[in-house]
Amino acid sequence: MSSFRIICVLSLFGLVFAAFRIEPAHEIEIIGNKFFNSSSGNQFFIRGVAYQRTRKPGEIYDAEIETSYVDSLANPSMCLKDLEFLKELGINTVRVYQVDPTKNHDVCMNAFSSHGIYVLVDLSEPQKSIIQTRPSWDVDLFKRYTDVVDSMHGFTNVLGFIAGNEVLNKVENSDSAAFVKASVRDVKNYIRDKKYRRIPVGYASADDTLTRLESANFFVCSDNNTESAVVDFYALNMFEWCGYSSYATSGYKERTIEFSQSPVPVFFSEYGCNAVRPRPFTEIDSIYGPIMSQVWSGAVLYEFFQNENRFGLVDENAVGHIIKLEDYNIVKLRLVESIPRSIHRDEMPGSYSFSLKCPAISSSWNSSHILPPTPDDGICDCLQASLSCVVAPYTRVNFHELIREVCSKTDCREIMTHGSTGVYGKYSGCSPMTRASYALNKYFIDNHKKPASCDFGNRAALTTSFGALGFRKTHIADGRTCEEILASAPDEMENKSESIAPNPEEVMSTNVDHLKSAAQRPGMWDLLMVSVFIISFMYLAT
Repeated sequence: MSSFRIICVLSLFGLVFAAFRIEPAHEIEIIGNKFFNSSSGNQFFIRGVAYQRTRKPGEIYDAEIETSYVDSLANPSMCLKDLEFLKELGINTVRVYQVDPTKNHDVCMNAFSSHGIYVLVDLSEPQKSIIQTRPSWDVDLFKRYTDVVDSMHGFTNVLGFIAGNEVLNKVENSDSAAFVKASVRDVKNYIRDKKYRRIPVGYASADDTLTRLESANFFVCSDNNTESAVVDFYALNMFEWCGYSSYATSGYKERTIEFSQSPVPVFFSEYGCNAVRPRPFTEIDSIYGPIMSQVWSGAVLYEFFQNENRFGLVDENAVGHIIKLEDYNIVKLRLVESIPRSIHRDEMPGSYSFSLKCPAISSSWNSSHILPPTPDDGICDCLQASLSCVVAPYTRVNFHELIREVCSKTDCREIMTHGSTGVYGKYSGCSPMTRASYALNKYFIDNHKKPASCDFGNRAALTTSFGALGFRKTHIADGRTCEEILASAPDEMENKSESIAPNPEEVMSTNVDHLKSAAQRPGMWDLLMVSVFIISFMYLAT
C-alpha cells in the first residue's frame, strides 16, 4: 500500500472518529421546545434506552432493609459491566424508573457521564407513587420525590426528573392529573429554593386516544396562577409502530402533527412494539429523520434488560453474564444510520413565553386546573399530636382500607380529595397513617369518646393527647410550634387541639387489651415489652 493511500485511509478513520467521538456529559438546557448542549450549543436528541433491572420471579430478599426494586446505578459491579454494552449500542441516555436515594451513585453516574450518557430519573417507586385509582399528593410522596432530587441533583448528566409515568390512562382516572401537576410544581419550587441547578421536571404520558391531547395541554397550561406547575418537558410512551409499519400508517404522522406546536420539548419516553419478533425497529429511521426531528427531541427504547414481557435487548443469566439478543444488533445498526438534522441554539428565537388555557371538564377530560396544596409536615405533625384515637402501633394496617371503612361511618371530608372539582380536604396532604388516625379520631368523637369506639379490630388505640396549651406549644421537626402553624392553618385545627383525651385509666385499660391481642401475633413479644415499659413509665411520671 502506497504512503498516499495509507494517509487517505487514516484520514477517513479520523473523520469517522470525529463524527462519533464521545464527549463528557455537559449540562443540557432547554430553549423553547428543544434541548441543547450547554457547552457546544448544539441541539441534543435523546437516543435512549430504558435501563432498570427487576428482581427475578421468586427472588428472596429482606424487605426490611432492601428495596423491592434493583438500583443498578448504586451498584458499580452492575453498572460498569452494563456500560460497555450501552456504549456499544450507541445510546446517549438511559431512563431509570427507580433509584434508592439512600445509596451512593457517584461511581456509576460519573462513569456514565464520562462516556456522554445522560440519565432521566423517575421520582416515584412502586410503594410511593401517585396511584390513579385513589390519587393523593401527600407528605410521604413529597419526601420521596425530594429525597431523589437531593441524591441526584449534583450530577451534570441528570437530564431531567419524571414526576409520573402513565398515572392517567383513561378518562375515568384523568382526575389524577391534578396531583401529578402539583408534584411537578412542588419539585420545581424545591429545586429553586434549594438553589440547585435548574434540572427539568416533566411527565411521561400514556398514549390514550381520548385523553392524549387534553393531557398534553393540561400539563403545559397555566390557569389559576400555576405557571410554576407547567412541565419543562412532556413525554409520550408510544407503541403504535409495529413491525414494518410506516410513518404514514403507524400513527406517528398524526402524533407529529398534534405535537408540532408544543411549547416544551417532547419525546418518546418508551417505544418499541414487540408484536413482530425480532423487532425490525424501522421506526428509528423516522424518529430521527428530517420530519420528526423538527418536532420530537428523540426517544427512549423499551427496554435494555429482558423480562417476562420480552422487550429486552440483552439477557442476564443467573451468574450475571450479559448476553446480547437479536434485537440488540438491530438497534445498534439503526442508530448508527440515523443522524438527526439539528440546529444551534443561536438559531432559536430570542425570547419565549406562553400562556395556555387549561382544558375544560368534558366527556374526555375530568381534571380541574385547581391543584392540591403543597403538603406541609407541620400541619400534619400538629394534627397527629392533637388526636386521642390513632392507628394502633406495632400493627400491620392497610391504611387505605382502614380509611375507606371508617369513613363509611363518619364524615371524612377534611382528608378527602377531588381532583375533578379541585376540592381538597384540609388534611388531605398528610400521610396515609395520619389520615387514618384522623378518621379514627373523628369516629371516636362522634361516639362521645367511648373507649370501645376506638378499636376497629385492634387497628386503633387510645393515646394521651396534649391539652390545648400543651398542644400549641408543641415543637415539630422543623422548629416551628403548633401555635405558629395555627396562625395560618385551617380554623378547625384549633378546635381539634382542645383536650379530648379520655381519662388515663380508660387509656390504660383499653390499650392493655390491645397489647394482649398483639402478644398473640408472631414476632410481637419484644415490641410488647417495649410498649409496656413506655406506658408504665408515662403513667408513673404523671
